This record gives sequence, C-alpha cells and structure tokens, in this order.
Amino acid sequence: MIDIDRRSAFMALGLLATGGLLPPAVARAQQRDAAPAFPTHPVHLLVGYPAGGGSDLMARPLAQKLSERWAQPVLVENRPGANGNLAIEAVARAAPDGYTLLLANMAQLVTNPVVYRNLTVDTLRDLAPVAQIIEAVQVVVISAAVPAGTLAEFLALARQAPGRFNMGSSGNGGMSHLALELLKRRAGVDIVHVPYRGSAPALQDLLAGNVQLMIDPYGPFVGRAEAGLVQVLAVTSLARIPALPDVPTMSETPGLEGFEATGFGGVVAPAATPRVVIAQLEEAVAWAMREPELERTYIAQGLTPHFADAAAFRDRIARGHETWGRVAREANITVD
Repeated sequence: MIDIDRRSAFMALGLLATGGLLPPAVARAQQRDAAPAFPTHPVHLLVGYPAGGGSDLMARPLAQKLSERWAQPVLVENRPGANGNLAIEAVARAAPDGYTLLLANMAQLVTNPVVYRNLTVDTLRDLAPVAQIIEAVQVVVISAAVPAGTLAEFLALARQAPGRFNMGSSGNGGMSHLALELLKRRAGVDIVHVPYRGSAPALQDLLAGNVQLMIDPYGPFVGRAEAGLVQVLAVTSLARIPALPDVPTMSETPGLEGFEATGFGGVVAPAATPRVVIAQLEEAVAWAMREPELERTYIAQGLTPHFADAAAFRDRIARGHETWGRVAREANITVD
C-alpha cells in the first residue's frame, strides 16, 4: 500500500509528464507562447499636444523602438486640444485591443483630473496603465536680478516681503502651479502666481524681470543658466539628478524635508484592454527602455529615463491624485 506522501509524489510526476503540473518558469513561458500574436497591424500612439512639444519628443523615439521590436509600424498621432484632454477621451473610447495607445504625462493623468470641473473621463477608471518611461524633474529658477544664492535665501527674502515676488507658469492648475501652492504652504511664504499661455512667454517675462520665479522642466533654461541670465536653485526630485549634480534638491532646504514635485511620462491603453495584451505591451516598452540609444536620446533632451511596470505606474497615478488633489482643494484651484 502506498502511503499518502508517496502517492502524492507519483501523482505529481504523472501530471508533470502530461503537462498538467509545470514549474512556474515553464508555465509562464507556455502562457507567453499561447498568447495571440501581437501586433499584426500598425499601432497608433496618440499624443495630446502639438508636434515638437515635450510629450511628442518622448513619443517618437519610443515609437521607433517599438516598431523595431514588433516589425510593425507604430504611428504617432498628435491630437492637441483642451490641455491634452481630447487625446485622453479618444483613447478611453477606443477599441480595447492594444492598437490605440496614449503617451500621457502628469497633467493628463493627474493634475487635469484634480482641477478640471467637467471632465468626461476618469483616468483611474477608464485607462489601463502600461508602463512609465520618464521621470519629469522640474527645477526652481529665479531671475539673475534676485539677490539670492540658495533656495533658503530666496524664501527668506519672500518671507520679509509678502506678495513682492511673482511666479510665472504655463497656466492655471498645471504642475508648476500646484508645486508653487505646496511650496507656499510648506515654507510659509506669499508668492503671487501669474499664469501664462505656455511656459515660453513666462520665461520671457522672467528674463525681463516681470516675474522672479519659475518651476518648470530644465530644458528651456539650459542656455539661459549657462549665460548667467537665470539661476537654478534646486530640483524638485528627492534625489539630485545626473544632469545637475551640483544643484541641491528642494528637500535639502531646511523646512522642506521630503518635498517632491515631479511629473512623469508613460503609456496607457483603454481600460478594458485584456491583461495578456497589457503584458505584451509592457514587455515591449521594457525592452525599448533597455536600449542604450533610447536612453541617450532622452537624456540629450534633458529627460530622466525611468521604467516602471503597469502595477507601479498605476500606483504612481493613484498617489498623484491623492497628493495633488489635496493641494488643489486646499488652494481652491479649479478650471472650467
């Protein structure tokens, strides 16, 4: 008579021999092999802003690499309008088959949803994260005319003269605006927000001395900083960045410990996209992000490559809703 342990072992061997019980690695490999071929025709990667903008510059190098991976065209389509919301709507309503994707940024997935009153898409409910590809670090920049050499010195000046300093941003409710509101609360300062129609006119007024402060991605400031026209005081990430190793983080300033105000770029799909397709998309993006050429391209654009899988990206979006939603409510920031 066979005892229970021996009987179980024999049964397991029989199942293994017939394919009924497989080691996890083998099982996962068979699942990948059993997945339907994808893609079998061109994939559309939407961008919610005009050609040549930040999101477009993220999308096109990625699309090229994905085309190489899949041996299928990945077509970048610019769908500008409503601060990126039109593209969000288009993808949320697209067929959930993996063939319509969106290269989305922090504004589209987090800040727009927490400040716009009447959006038709819930980005947590109606979209499926695929992968994060970029960590969008911003910098705190002041006019060269401001007599401060550090962020702590600038904040001390602002406390001495409430309402004296102005900050220019690309518009109401954007990441820069929310970062300023969080800074005002953490540092106990009164700095006036001046919204512009984009960052370019805000930068011109910074150079002209009409505003004294901006919080924005580093790219547009590079030449001006090198020429001494503006001064970079800090970065908004928790760790210093390779492009500016000598520039401290905001968190290093006394009273701002733990301060973080970074954005991101990543790929999302319609919410009902099958998990097996999301996994195939995630794997392809992960492969592309391991390619040195793509990494060099992003770094040359002043971006910080950062891959996070679908689950981690979903968590990042959810945390953003919680953090920046609270800031928006406390500052009473809404956009019609």
